[in-house]
Amino acid sequence: MEAEIITIGDELLIGQTIDTNSAYFGQKLGGIGISISRKTAVSDKESAILGALTEAFSRVDLVIMTGGLGPTKDDITKKTLCQYYQCGYRLDEAVLHHLEALFAARGRLMLETNKVQAEVPAACETLHNAVGTAPGMWFDQQGKVLVSLPGVPGEVYHLTEERVIPRLQLKFPLPTVEHRTLVTLQKAESLLSRQLESFEASLPPHLSLAYLPNFNMVKLRLSQVTTSGEPQNDIDQYFTQLQESIPEDVFCLGDIDPAFYVSHYLIKHNIRFTTAESCTGGWVAHRLMQAPGISAIYPGSLVAYANEIKQGELGVDATIFETHGAVSEACALAMAQGALVKFGVDLAISTTGIAGPGGGSKEKPVGLVYIAVATKETQFCKPFRLFGNREQIIQRSSNAALWMVKQVLKMPPDSAL
Repeated sequence: MEAEIITIGDELLIGQTIDTNSAYFGQKLGGIGISISRKTAVSDKESAILGALTEAFSRVDLVIMTGGLGPTKDDITKKTLCQYYQCGYRLDEAVLHHLEALFAARGRLMLETNKVQAEVPAACETLHNAVGTAPGMWFDQQGKVLVSLPGVPGEVYHLTEERVIPRLQLKFPLPTVEHRTLVTLQKAESLLSRQLESFEASLPPHLSLAYLPNFNMVKLRLSQVTTSGEPQNDIDQYFTQLQESIPEDVFCLGDIDPAFYVSHYLIKHNIRFTTAESCTGGWVAHRLMQAPGISAIYPGSLVAYANEIKQGELGVDATIFETHGAVSEACALAMAQGALVKFGVDLAISTTGIAGPGGGSKEKPVGLVYIAVATKETQFCKPFRLFGNREQIIQRSSNAALWMVKQVLKMPPDSAL
């Protein structure tokens, strides 16, 4: 089954607000067998909303709409939907009681403009919003369903999972969808695709493989869709075959951030670590310290951008800068070794390079990054030639650093979940 998304708001069109809701819908609805065929963003104008809604229903039977449900004059979604469905308003007493309780709990005075939130189009069924003031709305006419939700992401997530998805599963005959995902690092999508040609050719019709690349990381998602009869049991068998087809490239199992996997591995094995970062500016540490419980093994890090800091705080010998330069294997190794001693840890990661857009040369171009990992027993350094803008090079560098940690620790590709 296909659905379309309509997002409402001038702030989306001028780039003031980034639309994260649509990506969320793609993930959640895809999980129940509903694919998003089109996404449309429109301004806060009746004509734009009505036009988008009419066009969407000419193609699909399900439309998800977000935005424009606030109490202010520029929020015109309810008024426009009354026009579309040729109905008036009704006062929803349950919503009104919810608003009164919500404002009382917050110690705030409820104004008449807030009470307007309890007035909904007579043609809709109300979807209770336990975490906000604007209720969701469910319209069902002639087999075509419109779900209108507020635009606040947290409220969208609550309403979708608690109200919308259960109703969609009752309303429409949806297929059973299952996914299995693994993560690879430091291998191009094109090379993986070539290596997996035989595997993909062996897949039965109800299984498919998707490549999801992002900053020298590629997630491979194996999907199984069953539309009728008993669910197939092939997905785990084929997921094992997928792993066996690229044994050296599987970083971890599950649809997770590789930094999450590394953090949990370090916590599980009580491996104390630190980072000494130059060109990545603390981004490697930032990603690793997101895991709950990381404080037990992470005393802190150092951002050593200037040579004086590398020398004074990490003990990098001045002759390294004179002979090899700050962007060099010698400097990266010295930074990692210095951090290992300074923080008294088991493992240290260092980065030094040229993230751009300036500062490069023919010998050391923008995108050249040296990454080192040192333990008490071993040390490992590798140069990387990365591409993209400054932000992209920093992100790619952090993924490369995670890959380096796995090489040094010989981490198995288990699931961290």
